[in-house]
Amino acid sequence: MKAISISDYLNIPKERIILNPSNEFFIDYLKPYYIVTKDGQYLFASPQKGRRPDRVYYMVPKGYKLGAGQKKFDTIVGKKIFDIIMDYLNNCPPVIITDGIQGENGYEVGIRSVVSLANPHNAYISWMGKMMVFPPRREVNPSCFNFIIPEKLPEEYIKRIKEVWPEYKEDEPLSLYDFTEMKNDIRCVLNLGINYFGGAFKKPNLTMVWNRGESNKMISFHAGLSENSVIIGLSGTGKTTLTVGPNLEQDDAVLGKIISKEEEVVDVKLIGLEAASFAKSEGLSEKSPEYPGLMRSKDGNHIVLALNIDCEGVNYSKKKINGYEVEVPVKDGEIGSLKCKSYQKSGTTNGRFIFLFSDLNSTWGKKDKYLRNYILSFKRYDIFNPIVKITDPLMAISFDSACESIITSAISGKVPGTRVRSYSATDFMAREQAEQAVLKKKVFGDMGLTPNGKINFLIVNTGFVGEFDQNGKSIGGEKITVSDTKNLLNLSTKGAIKNWIEDPVYGYLVPDPKELSEVHGMENFGKRFNPLNYYTPKEYLEFVKIDIKERKYFLNNIFASQDKFESLKDILKLWDEIKMPSEEEIREFYDTYYL
Repeated sequence: MKAISISDYLNIPKERIILNPSNEFFIDYLKPYYIVTKDGQYLFASPQKGRRPDRVYYMVPKGYKLGAGQKKFDTIVGKKIFDIIMDYLNNCPPVIITDGIQGENGYEVGIRSVVSLANPHNAYISWMGKMMVFPPRREVNPSCFNFIIPEKLPEEYIKRIKEVWPEYKEDEPLSLYDFTEMKNDIRCVLNLGINYFGGAFKKPNLTMVWNRGESNKMISFHAGLSENSVIIGLSGTGKTTLTVGPNLEQDDAVLGKIISKEEEVVDVKLIGLEAASFAKSEGLSEKSPEYPGLMRSKDGNHIVLALNIDCEGVNYSKKKINGYEVEVPVKDGEIGSLKCKSYQKSGTTNGRFIFLFSDLNSTWGKKDKYLRNYILSFKRYDIFNPIVKITDPLMAISFDSACESIITSAISGKVPGTRVRSYSATDFMAREQAEQAVLKKKVFGDMGLTPNGKINFLIVNTGFVGEFDQNGKSIGGEKITVSDTKNLLNLSTKGAIKNWIEDPVYGYLVPDPKELSEVHGMENFGKRFNPLNYYTPKEYLEFVKIDIKERKYFLNNIFASQDKFESLKDILKLWDEIKMPSEEEIREFYDTYYL
């Protein structure tokens, strides 16, 4: 019996494989599991509303070092688990196999996903995945393999796994990466019990592709991309909102290909990894930049897939279909439009939809892009400026290595107002963070961050000025609106702001509030964003002390045990050399510029 061989793992009989199916196949096959909204979107549901499992492990080659927060897995045990799962796929369910490419022309990575169809609902993952990646090409062979088994395994296979790994919990999601064949350009991931698209397909694929790019001395950006600007940030800090629009190139996943001449970095070419946006629907309105992408389905020629979003005339119900309990949208009246500001029916604010980047940007993917604006998007109440410009490469590396946010979701397990720092790509990295930090240090140093350099390094605060006190108690504050941030980014990236002033503590540059108000139409900018409206100079300096202490601790905690720590010691020394101003100097600065 002829079979299609998948890597060295699979040998599934051909009649149990659905290979690279069309959109028409998915529309027919998945009919029991979706409804079509009034505006033509295909609406699905997933019982898992989150993006990633907590249990993520890596098998790596001997001598390969993982970074802070990354969990190594015993290779012998892991290989046995892979063998058990491959035996299941070879002998039990039918599967969908889809091929694709992650990466634009210049760095194309072949991806092959294998999704179990024991529960036919799982096919929605393949359909979403088909939209997110570029079409396969014969000359690009798969080098990254994603095996997805969302259903609970039969008892026989659970028992076999527990015999080799007693800690296995069959009711909890698991991602297990096999990077042991990196030298042969093979990377694999096994996803068990994950039926949410983001956790089963998007994140695992990007982890493999970014790891491959980093192995080729490229920069990995968990970032949006608009023209020649990357916007990097943690979840909920505004990457998509600030990126999506008529110049959209990418809203999540980018690689930077370094161009050198005689060992000096002269440029960085930017390469988007995905073909579509997996955009968050929360709070979406007709004024939102993502809205036109959501509505491209209205003309009947564009497919838009939606997941876990409230909809007029639709409810969500758990049903048993083909022997499996699934969550599906069901008609509950006249089917209308998606309701992106309502979450009662879907049970989550993490609704998502997929639309092609080319639906918004008619020139998408048709021109080369080079790094000119490196933008970090923070969401913090104790970063007192809506935007700052960094000119010191060491300070830039420090901020990039400690991306910041205020996390208020239940997932974080922290109370509102808690300051959170994370390495800019921690969730996706499978190597020591110091490797990327040293690489970026070289790029920033060679290309330059000063006005005469090639890179404009900016930090935008998408939170508030003066939202919480030092104990995390809400005191109000001035919201930095999306309009504020977009105006500031537009002015800063176009070189329109002529007067930049030096921050009294950190020495980075902030735009002159008087110019913003009088020349650029940002009325009362200084009065709105004067932190002394909410804090005394003494409280201000206490925030500074906390910030410096936490930043040093975080950076040391990440880098101290890593191989390239010696090359990064100077970024820790930088914070020891900051001279603390007096309360009078703080008062004088803000009285001079912000009244």
